[in-house]
Amino acid sequence: MEEKRMTNAEYHAHHAISKSDLDAVHRSPMHYLYRREHPQQQTTPALLTGSVIHKMVLEPETFAEEYIEAPAIDRRTKAGKEEYAAFEQEAAGKIIVPKDMITLSVNIAEAVSHHKTARALLSGGKAETSHFWTDIRTGLECKCRPDYLRSGFCVDLKTTQNASPEAFEKAAYNYRYYVQAHWYLHGLKQCDISDAEDFVFIAVEKEPPYAVAVYFADDLMLSLGEMEARSDLDLLSACIHAGLYHGYEENIQPLSLPKWAAREIM
Repeated sequence: MEEKRMTNAEYHAHHAISKSDLDAVHRSPMHYLYRREHPQQQTTPALLTGSVIHKMVLEPETFAEEYIEAPAIDRRTKAGKEEYAAFEQEAAGKIIVPKDMITLSVNIAEAVSHHKTARALLSGGKAETSHFWTDIRTGLECKCRPDYLRSGFCVDLKTTQNASPEAFEKAAYNYRYYVQAHWYLHGLKQCDISDAEDFVFIAVEKEPPYAVAVYFADDLMLSLGEMEARSDLDLLSACIHAGLYHGYEENIQPLSLPKWAAREIM
């Protein structure tokens, strides 16, 4: 039960169970096992964008230590290739980021800083700390990495297409943000190093005007998150002990339509 200072890459490489692992188990244990046996070797554009935005918003003072903007060099010519190779040598150890991605991260950071509540939530605390604990019921080592911790709050930055209440509710369900809210607050309590009682989402849109909204996970959301996290962790523990990681149901299953679709048709 401890807090560790480590890079984002070091955190993701650690073997402890994360909320993302629970998401994979929830889909099927087979997906979890594949994810574990095939760790992502390359950062996708979406993941890189998210990392750049988080760094610019949460830790702008150290942004230049990790990232550098790609220069406007025509690499189709011999001279351009040589110039870019020289740039890569100078930028060794840093992640090269396209100019439009830098611009996006700056715009989002400015939007968040201009939002009174978001600005207050992201002050007086710590960004990107890693926390580890052992689940008493299964004995599995678990982890979480809050975007920002301050007195009373665990804060999570989410970029989204639509930050309105109706749209963000759907995103919270589809991406299981309710499981994340419980997992982080529960983990921090197990570590006994934070007084965070509320899990707060700062939702910021990825397109102009980069509107920002702030939401907290209510009691129902946290209760549902606890139920699913517990179920996922118990399932994973059973699979680990049995050495079997099943996929989807092998029998033929009935297929219907969502209830909302049936209502529209009728």
